[in-house]
Amino acid sequence: MAPKVRCAQSKEAAAKMEAELLQQLEEGGTMEGLQAVFSALAASETFVSHFYGRMPFVLDCGDLVAHRWTLEDQVLLLRHESYEVYQKDALPKKPIQLTGYSRFTHPAIGQAQAHSFMVDTTEVVDTTEASVRQGLEMGTWVISSGNSLSPQLAQICLALQSSFQVPFVTTNVYISRLDSPITAPLHTDRFDSFIMQTEGAKRWRIFGPGAATPRWPVLDAGMSDRGKAGDVLYLEQVGPLLLDECLKSGEVVYLPRGFPHVSLLLESVGLTVDKVLRCAAGIHEGRNALGQCFGAEEILVATPQHESLRATLPIGFLAPLVAPELRRSAKTHEEQEEIWVEGMVKEMNRLARSCQLARWLAERDMLEKVLRRVLSYLWHALPQATEWCRERVYSTGAVLKQIEPDQRHEVPKHRGSRGCSSWDGSFSHGCLDRFRRWKKRPWWSSPSFPRRA
Repeated sequence: MAPKVRCAQSKEAAAKMEAELLQQLEEGGTMEGLQAVFSALAASETFVSHFYGRMPFVLDCGDLVAHRWTLEDQVLLLRHESYEVYQKDALPKKPIQLTGYSRFTHPAIGQAQAHSFMVDTTEVVDTTEASVRQGLEMGTWVISSGNSLSPQLAQICLALQSSFQVPFVTTNVYISRLDSPITAPLHTDRFDSFIMQTEGAKRWRIFGPGAATPRWPVLDAGMSDRGKAGDVLYLEQVGPLLLDECLKSGEVVYLPRGFPHVSLLLESVGLTVDKVLRCAAGIHEGRNALGQCFGAEEILVATPQHESLRATLPIGFLAPLVAPELRRSAKTHEEQEEIWVEGMVKEMNRLARSCQLARWLAERDMLEKVLRRVLSYLWHALPQATEWCRERVYSTGAVLKQIEPDQRHEVPKHRGSRGCSSWDGSFSHGCLDRFRRWKKRPWWSSPSFPRRA
């Protein structure tokens, strides 16, 4: 049976997507579990065209999600026997602090007296089972990038990564006591999320974008998260209430990027439309004696004003948006590349016209040649990034399982990424580095492409 879909704002679309999931699952072959469900979701035309990035909904996955991760599973992360590295090597059994991964929210948030998410944190000096259980009396226990610690969480990320054909998926875990009035004030996030309720229940309220919270924020275009780090987001600044659900164990809510919500790496890894256009413009034009690139700056200025420039790049499950024939028949990797690149060039020119990018339109013929090379590089770089993530970001990979948990957040140091928690910047840095060698141009720098240290 297909998972049940609920969306009060769009019941007909929810029913249509549920039927598409059932059909995909019946034709899905050997895939099982979460990967089968999310592969069916990625193949759903209704999900791609109607829900992705646009509308939250609830997916009832039952036993596929229920009890996949519990408080007791998280407590096990504090024990040495949970890590392969301690089983193979005679390492000293120091207390596991989960440095870089574990934190507690400030008690004022749980008491509904703070209005900014993660406004402050309290540190657990001795991360023991007793101390974390005591910490749960005051705040929410957060494990960031839990996929780097637990094979169970890594397997969930791998399932989503394979299903949606994206280079990077990560998971955070939030555990709160049952009587917490609120676990996070009104805020936004710069990524699309699937929130899986594995134990207990939690109420979610998700709002539409508003004037102060435009859809699909892009950080380097001056559109940061709201309601965090001291910033307060008010109800008057957001759009209408789209979803008000008490999520039960086994249910999943889809949360589009940038939608304000009260609860409880694709924009965050740089894979948005504006980055491709700026990369091509920067490579073509280079920079003048003052370090300026007017073509790229034009796109940067236009990004906050045009939602289409902030959209996620149509890669992986989104590729048929610019090349519908990719969905209809099996083709070789080279044929897929050619079809996708030409579809993207056509779409990028359409966006340039609709956003009135004068400098792009004036030099379109030359920019198209550069754009094709950028897109071709991206097509080949994404599988490499996916494999790099599997080996170095997930605890099931060859790298992290050999490293103590309190050191995992520091390794590996990878050019163009921020430690092991993100692939952020790899696309832009890699493209520019390669084209710099091809065209012998000087290094071009903008807010989107910082200099390497």
